[in-house]
Amino acid sequence: MYQITAKTGSSKGTSWVVENEPLVFGRDMNCDIKVSDPLVSRRHCEVALAEGKVTLRDLGSSNATFVNGEPISTADLAAGDEVAVGSAVFLVTRVREVGTHTPPPSQGNSPTSSLIIGEPVYLQHDRVTLFSQARPRTGEDLADLFTLSRALSEASTTTGLITALIQRVAERFEPEAVCVALHHATDGTMTCFPPGSDGSFKSKTSTTEMVNQVSSRQRGMLIPESCRNNGEAGMRTSVAAPIVLGNDVIGALLVQSTSPARIYDETDLEFLMAQALTAAPYFRAIERMELLERENRRLVTGAAEGLAIIGKSDAINRVRAMAKDCARSDMNALVLGETGTGKELVVSMIHRLSDRSEHPLTIINCAAIPAELLESELFGYERGAFTGAHGQKKGTFEESDGGTLFLDELCDLSLPNQARLLRAIETGVFRRLGGQADITVNVRVIAATNKSIAEEVEAGRFRRDLYHRLNTFEIVIPPLRDRQADIPVLAEHFHRVAQERLGYRTMGFSPDAVEYLNNQPWTGNVRELRNVVERAMVVAPYDAIRPEDLQRDVVYRAERKTDNEPILTLAEMEKHQIIKALNRHNGNVKAAAETLDIGRSTLYRKITEYDLPN
Repeated sequence: MYQITAKTGSSKGTSWVVENEPLVFGRDMNCDIKVSDPLVSRRHCEVALAEGKVTLRDLGSSNATFVNGEPISTADLAAGDEVAVGSAVFLVTRVREVGTHTPPPSQGNSPTSSLIIGEPVYLQHDRVTLFSQARPRTGEDLADLFTLSRALSEASTTTGLITALIQRVAERFEPEAVCVALHHATDGTMTCFPPGSDGSFKSKTSTTEMVNQVSSRQRGMLIPESCRNNGEAGMRTSVAAPIVLGNDVIGALLVQSTSPARIYDETDLEFLMAQALTAAPYFRAIERMELLERENRRLVTGAAEGLAIIGKSDAINRVRAMAKDCARSDMNALVLGETGTGKELVVSMIHRLSDRSEHPLTIINCAAIPAELLESELFGYERGAFTGAHGQKKGTFEESDGGTLFLDELCDLSLPNQARLLRAIETGVFRRLGGQADITVNVRVIAATNKSIAEEVEAGRFRRDLYHRLNTFEIVIPPLRDRQADIPVLAEHFHRVAQERLGYRTMGFSPDAVEYLNNQPWTGNVRELRNVVERAMVVAPYDAIRPEDLQRDVVYRAERKTDNEPILTLAEMEKHQIIKALNRHNGNVKAAAETLDIGRSTLYRKITEYDLPN
């Protein structure tokens, strides 16, 4: 017996039995199923039972009748089909007639009476009758589910979890093919385990289609089909169950058999769904464990590379926590703080912990690039776009596709460049200078400034719309003077790093030196502290660094100059220090720039200016 059940609308939950006499849908008061919707015609469509089939016929409606999302004029319906009449949706179901004999629960060796060749059987994931009356059908079912849960709880990786699940499913179902299909939320693709298992399923309904059906509808599906085994007619049964946690569809679990001794039925469908639902929480738990492990590895890697955010104060702990939260999202962000507080380190941490970590982090210093050149730097240019454009050049937006673009010294952007930047951030679309085609990129933008951006907005020097576009996630780094507990920790860190990098050996800081550091204003913040520590390691004549070694006006005892020595010009002194830094680092420009506390682009410019070898 077939029924039509209202899933939505004013009649939600009401069912009508489909018989030989047609059921008429429409707005007219005399219709069997009234749908009060202006999109529905007075007599819209009708459903009737003819020769054992449920037939739907559109009655020339103005806005069509839809079956499973497709407009039809006539169609044969099967259990599980959805019929849309205007905004109302109805479900076709098949139930046993009252008074018919119900066979005892099948053990999976024979089909039940409702199993019809070529007609799928569906089961909602929240109506698993395996647990009817609060207990499994058999003790074997209970033991199998317990064994499955124990095996899954012992897995520590996604691969191990899938292996345990497939093993338990294979033991219960003895399938000729088994597959675990997992969805990727980021790009909508699907991965099957074991690899290539989707190709082992033989059915008129493809593996991908089965997975998509059970995933989108969140219900199990049993497909009986005729086939030939060793030249003889037989039956092939395929069962698919969604792996669902709440409304989160993780994937699907599929089995198939063509053996005449193992024909799956509704009882098997129910139990496979029970196994899939049992496994669902484990997938999300292990996914979370693996994410935490990746975050930990990235943090350890950052510390090893000197990129960690060092400190133990409550203020810096809050900054670290906010950076982790920001990394888990994909929102644009704004990092604020005085010069030298470590804004670039925070941006690096966000990028390393984000899903974009495998893609580039590109850094643009807005203050170091002339306003008239910034557009070509950000968006690139085509050959012939201007004098000197002898070839095509990609901009930093294009080079950052999939990754993160860090705009340092944001408030130094000119208003025209702010307008150009706003459009690219909002749409992800731009054109190279001289180009005719739009380029679309997926870039996360993080900006930083040491100015009060709110004051810049009020003064009209910074666009309010750009500020709100970037200020989705704001992180403020307190100055070093407001987190005194971090000063000794940072000093020890810079001392250890300098020992490894510069080769100077001292025993650390005397108690007086630590007190001296704590009492300084540190207007240059962390950057100033690092420079003071590294300089002290050079001039300290003792095993431990003392307060006098940390003073900027300390006299070089071993290298004191006499009044008779020639005085160098500032340019000569600068050139001498650049040569010294390059020699110390064997020509490594990045390391030399860090020692000189200048940007690499600045150092390259100075090398060219002084005609130094590189």
